[in-house]
Amino acid sequence: MSRLSRLIPSTQSTSDKKLANSIKNLTGFTPNNIALYKLAFRHSSIAKELKNGVKDSNERLEYLGDAIIGAVVSDYLFKKYPFQDEGFLSKIRSKLVSRANHNKLALKLGLDSFVQVHESVTKGKSSIIGDAFEALIGAIYLDKGFATTYK
Repeated sequence: MSRLSRLIPSTQSTSDKKLANSIKNLTGFTPNNIALYKLAFRHSSIAKELKNGVKDSNERLEYLGDAIIGAVVSDYLFKKYPFQDEGFLSKIRSKLVSRANHNKLALKLGLDSFVQVHESVTKGKSSIIGDAFEALIGAIYLDKGFATTYK
């Protein structure tokens, strides 16, 4: 029995095991809660409504991931440029934490192959993939905590 198979409960489906393996290859760690990562890649076009208009989609994780990315980049820039003012730091952060950069990074990471969307939605639409990147960061934060997410 491999180390990975011991870490993933046997009750997981083959697709869950494949996703967990892919996440491990991408991040270097084995997910604890695979449901978070599945949710990170579920676009609202295929999500079911849970309660009061809230859907079982990646939108809430995207919101959280965007905030975490902003915090991590802000911390990094604050330490890297100790003698720069707030205006400089904000300008650099806004260039780094942009939709365009998230979209490019998501494509480089191959996240487009994980995203689940309704057939009527263009999967290649870059903002969908960038949103999935932010949602993935949110999932990592909830699953592994801030220190792992920061890395």
